[in-house]
Amino acid sequence: MPLFRRTLSEYLFRRFALKLYSKNLLLDMQLQAKKETLDYINNNIPDDAVYFQNHKNLIMFAVDNVRNQGLYLEFGVARGRSIRWIADKANKHTVHGFDSFEGIPESWNGNIAGTFHRRGNLPKVPDNVELHIGLFDKTLPAFIENNIGKKKNNDIAFLHVDCDLYSSTKTIFDHTGAYLQTGTIILFDDYYNYPRWQKHEHRGFKEFVDRSEEHTSELQSH
Repeated sequence: MPLFRRTLSEYLFRRFALKLYSKNLLLDMQLQAKKETLDYINNNIPDDAVYFQNHKNLIMFAVDNVRNQGLYLEFGVARGRSIRWIADKANKHTVHGFDSFEGIPESWNGNIAGTFHRRGNLPKVPDNVELHIGLFDKTLPAFIENNIGKKKNNDIAFLHVDCDLYSSTKTIFDHTGAYLQTGTIILFDDYYNYPRWQKHEHRGFKEFVDRSEEHTSELQSH
């Protein structure tokens, strides 16, 4: 009987623990990303930062802390869940959502280009949401010209970045950077804590900050 137990234990170990854990590279990549994220938090996030485990609570807190007058923008609408939360909290404002709804244009985090394609099914959004459909570099220039460039004191009050990719993040800040004001709240969805996070939204924002004279504070969810 003891021999049977040892054999069964060995089988279970090899069948599950060894196969699913020790050879799982994705798990190790995520554990490494978590460690890198913890190092970043310890070195950069102030001790009095507020933490949230619930995504909706984070977004509601961020919108509730908007003090500036200006535009509310979201980049990466997808199914529309977060923009509905933003619109509900900022119900006296129009919330502008940017998305091609054709999925990510490049591979990202193990997902091939085209992942998250909506197949023509646009999300249901409240009346105070206006969708701008297309790639950011196609829709942003005209939007800036029509909504900011020709209007004084109409800078950006709230900016939600959920576009995943470095190239998309760079495009956002290339076009909106001049209209971010002191007190603008910028919220990221995928800033860190996934494999190679330093190469995407984080990198795009860091490059913008490095070339900007404005100081920023970071509000993060994970």
